[in-house]
Amino acid sequence: MKIAYVTSQYPYGTNEAFLAAELATLARYARDIVVVPVRPRSREPLQETFGLDVDLLPPFSSHVALLALGEVLRSPAEVMRMLRAIVSRRYGPRAKLKNLALFPKALAVTAVLRRRRVDHIHAHWLSTPSTVAYVASELTGIPWSCTAHRFDIFEDNLLREKAQSARFIRTISERNREIVVQKAGDALNGRCLVLHLGVSVPPAAASVRGEGQLRILCPAHFVPVKGHKYLLDALALLREQRIPFECDLAGDGPLRRQIETRIRELRLERFVHLRGTIDHDRLCADLANGRYDVAVLASTEEGNEFEGIPVSLMEAMAAGVCCVATRTGSITELIDGDCSHLIAQRDPAALANALTALYRDGRARAETGRAARRRIEGAFDASVTSRQLFDLMSAP
Repeated sequence: MKIAYVTSQYPYGTNEAFLAAELATLARYARDIVVVPVRPRSREPLQETFGLDVDLLPPFSSHVALLALGEVLRSPAEVMRMLRAIVSRRYGPRAKLKNLALFPKALAVTAVLRRRRVDHIHAHWLSTPSTVAYVASELTGIPWSCTAHRFDIFEDNLLREKAQSARFIRTISERNREIVVQKAGDALNGRCLVLHLGVSVPPAAASVRGEGQLRILCPAHFVPVKGHKYLLDALALLREQRIPFECDLAGDGPLRRQIETRIRELRLERFVHLRGTIDHDRLCADLANGRYDVAVLASTEEGNEFEGIPVSLMEAMAAGVCCVATRTGSITELIDGDCSHLIAQRDPAALANALTALYRDGRARAETGRAARRRIEGAFDASVTSRQLFDLMSAP
């Protein structure tokens, strides 16, 4: 079976590193996989591709224009039908403009996938990657499917039309499945299912220390939903209680200056380190090698802004590192009371108390880490979830 795997940027960008584990397993079963990034951010792969065939088509180039023109000449009526579908349907103007801008790229991808005789198209994100897959499928007859994450669901980018066209829509959490079903209605006709994203499970759990300063990791983009300000307030409480700790903030984003300012205001410069965007493989190795005692996400939820099931937490748990996270989004579908700690959002005191308890009880920390690893092995192992995805794509 030959699969086209449509991404936003992967492997020519750093924001979809979590796809690597899924692709590595799919590559074991599919005869061939061609990866098609819709908006590549560079001309050199920034992530591991496992020797997969990657078709680098910039969104705008003379080559794309020629391929698109070829599709117009090949089937002008069908191309116009798809263009009308994108233009005439009622949905958000921002999503519509993005779809129109990428329509030539979608036609070019159509030509490439027809030439390569692809058997199935799978897109990640219900936004523009699935628009490209939708157009290519409608023009070629190749069946397609997609994975819906979170923000892309609320963009409402031709969701009902895509639901009618796709063989299935996979969501990464039950909460997200309910939202997709609510928005798409009877267009889905039972073809929306939950299949978790998986992560690679290291061969062995990280060694757990019983004493010494608490080494904390917060792997999260610097955006409001990640709740860094509540984490920093909690860390200030730890310092006041003379709990020895160090915390690495792994990430970057628009709130970086605000976070730096807050660190200075709370006099946390000696304790909190901004490590920037860390290479995915290196961060996973740090977790597996026991660099950290606990991973923290102080995420918040408001309206449509909430977490899915964070891959960063899954990777920490897979390494046997216990986590502290808020009861927001779909995190409760990953963490229960046994395999890590859940606290209320926007509650620095509760977060500080959870971290203090982990510092004081190394044995409990180790037991929680082992339970966390078992949780990932049981429901979030990429070698299992990716095989399930392949089975869905290859079903008659």
